[in-house]
Amino acid sequence: MRASWRQRSLTIATLAATLPLLTGATTATTAAEDVTKTDNVTAVARFPGIGGSEIDSDGRYLFAGQANLDDSLRRQDAAEGQHGGLRVIDTRSMRVVGELRCPGTDNYVRYLDPEVFGGEYVAVAFHGNLCTRDALEGDPDTRPGYGAFNGVMIVDVANKRSPRIVGVVGHDSAHTVMPHPTRPYLYVLPGGTANGTNVPNQSVSPTGIIDVSDPTNPVRVAKFTHNAQGCHDLGFSHDGSFAYCAGLGEVQVWDVAGDRVESPLVVGSIVNPAIQFAHNAVVSPSGRYLAINDEAFGFHTCSDSAADLYGSLWIYDISIPNAPVLAGRISPPGHPGDQGFGTLDDLGPVDGWADSWCAAHNYNWVPDNDDVIVASWFGGGTTAHDISDLANPELIAHYMPHDGVAWSGHYYAGWVVTNDMVRGVEVLDVPEVRAADPTLNNRGRNHRWDRPREDRSAELLPAVLPPRPAAFRDPLGGGPCVLPPRLS
Repeated sequence: MRASWRQRSLTIATLAATLPLLTGATTATTAAEDVTKTDNVTAVARFPGIGGSEIDSDGRYLFAGQANLDDSLRRQDAAEGQHGGLRVIDTRSMRVVGELRCPGTDNYVRYLDPEVFGGEYVAVAFHGNLCTRDALEGDPDTRPGYGAFNGVMIVDVANKRSPRIVGVVGHDSAHTVMPHPTRPYLYVLPGGTANGTNVPNQSVSPTGIIDVSDPTNPVRVAKFTHNAQGCHDLGFSHDGSFAYCAGLGEVQVWDVAGDRVESPLVVGSIVNPAIQFAHNAVVSPSGRYLAINDEAFGFHTCSDSAADLYGSLWIYDISIPNAPVLAGRISPPGHPGDQGFGTLDDLGPVDGWADSWCAAHNYNWVPDNDDVIVASWFGGGTTAHDISDLANPELIAHYMPHDGVAWSGHYYAGWVVTNDMVRGVEVLDVPEVRAADPTLNNRGRNHRWDRPREDRSAELLPAVLPPRPAAFRDPLGGGPCVLPPRLS
């Protein structure tokens, strides 16, 4: 009965939310824009929009999430929103070909492997979404968020012009979502700190494990509570045997092989004193390395010795999965006109972001190449780095609009792509990055199993950490990955 009730509600929401084909959506980036970039970056296309969040791809199409933010980049209640949803962009024609308008926070998007999930779908996690509000009302497994309810929706994208919601599942806190790489499960992550706390009953929101064997009827099969914070995001080994849970204070290593897919076992932990908030953990193409970013949400600056350490992208050797060792680090980029230490209390106007916040956010590796990473840095823009020499990462490319706040920076199918909270989606051509993709040329895979395992903690972590500002922001007080506590 409950599944049928949900489907009836979803049908109404989908009809109201699906928009007709958009035309003329591509806006060329002009030379007149105030952008700092390396000479090898060419802006190919821009798709304007407020609230750019995570973005994923099937190899041709981009699936771009859009959070329900106001023009000062603050979250809005679902019914008040003017932004938010999912855009489908064809990278061959460089046009928006479809859209699902669903105001919600943050509309975090993941493309689901058709060979695993039996069709073309994306999963979208949200703290409150207008399209699913009616379907989730009364669901005991969710709680209120931004004028609606928290959960994950499954969107059928087989018809790129008309994406449609086919399933929804509520969860106590659904900040991000990650598909298992080999089995039809989704892991719903609460957020890794204050947004993982269920205020009404003073409990920690668990990781939700969802069976998506039938995408039209996703079913929660387990709730996993493993520490006081929960995960912000989760990365998997490529065979699905291990998972890496990033959150405040640590990155946990989980055994999820076999039957443990529904009952993970914590088998290891990474604790780095220089990381304020472990935001994500992404495994390299070979499975040899793990990249962990420090979102450093309490404070950050784009200059001086503190900027060089805090907010970094850290590389760990996971050749022994339950005993990672520190192998390398990529420093945040600088920003002209830096105002010194900034915090997320400086959110709007946009200049508060652009001049004082350069911490790592979303990122990925070039396919089949352990040596190249593309990453976003909020006000610091988007970069590509060569880490073939882990002791000396080399900047390949940098793109930093001075009015931009890059939420996501990724490499997809020959392009560097950024989803910006202010500027929307931008597609960049960087020949050196494209040339590093073995799937687009005749070069063999670049998997770094030839390197010796070496713990470089003593070299990369100073004995005394650089001083932090005297009054940095309370980490439980708000920000893009730290939602304010809920009172009801």
